Amino acid sequence: MISNFNELHQLVKDSKPKRVALVAAEDPVLIQAATRAQEEGLARFFLFGKSRKIESLIAPGVTGFEIIDSQNPAADAIKHIHDGKADLLMKGRIQTGELLKAILDRDTGLRQGELLNHIAVIESPHYHKFLFISDGGINLHLDENVFQQMVENITQYLKLLGIEKPRFGMMCLVENVSEKIPETVIAQNVVRKLSGKVRIEGPIAPDVALSREAARKKGLDSEIAGEIDVFLMPNTTAANHLVKGLSALGGCKVGGVIVGASVPVILLSRSDDAESKYRSILLGLV
Repeated sequence: MISNFNELHQLVKDSKPKRVALVAAEDPVLIQAATRAQEEGLARFFLFGKSRKIESLIAPGVTGFEIIDSQNPAADAIKHIHDGKADLLMKGRIQTGELLKAILDRDTGLRQGELLNHIAVIESPHYHKFLFISDGGINLHLDENVFQQMVENITQYLKLLGIEKPRFGMMCLVENVSEKIPETVIAQNVVRKLSGKVRIEGPIAPDVALSREAARKKGLDSEIAGEIDVFLMPNTTAANHLVKGLSALGGCKVGGVIVGASVPVILLSRSDDAESKYRSILLGLV
């Protein structure tokens, strides 16, 4: 089981290098992260976008990039994948909505099922393994159907990391079900539907999910407390704020990837530094 980014790096390093189609590559931080991954022999990059601008961002002496001038980088990068010239997609200086529209196009996109979701991957100095958080950037409306499809997508991805039976928690303010807190009702319904298929509990608050001692103090019998793998957040805002707070104030290492398409899609915030973008590349290369 892969439990931190060092182990993830070793897994990717021992695998065959993959080809990455980077959409709208006119970003110096992206180029920096891609340069590192390429120089380490982890991947080869195709840079789609305004070729002159991209060329100006590549450091002198750096070789190996293939730059493809494009007015429609998302569509052209996806076509590169369909043509067998690239293995996965990476978001550059492009709006997430625009990229998703191209990915979900029924005729020319990378649609696999009906739903994509984003997974933020957290390595915390205060937790003994990776923590996965979803959905912080793709699905703005989370209902029972969306949660069930998210669980399926996440389960398939985590198997690539050696996590065969992940523990899911439906994150809520409290563990009691109340009509006044709608997410607790949704959590209860999702758990009822999936409890025979995956290890999932909810509603559950973060303190209980992360600590057996907290569960004991609250008098709760939880099998996932202190061992949780996946936080299924009640809404996109909560997930996004949690991830950014952990990154900025919690001393955590963060990466992110979109799952549910026919190939992995590397994505995190445009404000992320080169190290975070590099870690997201590693997550895609799995």
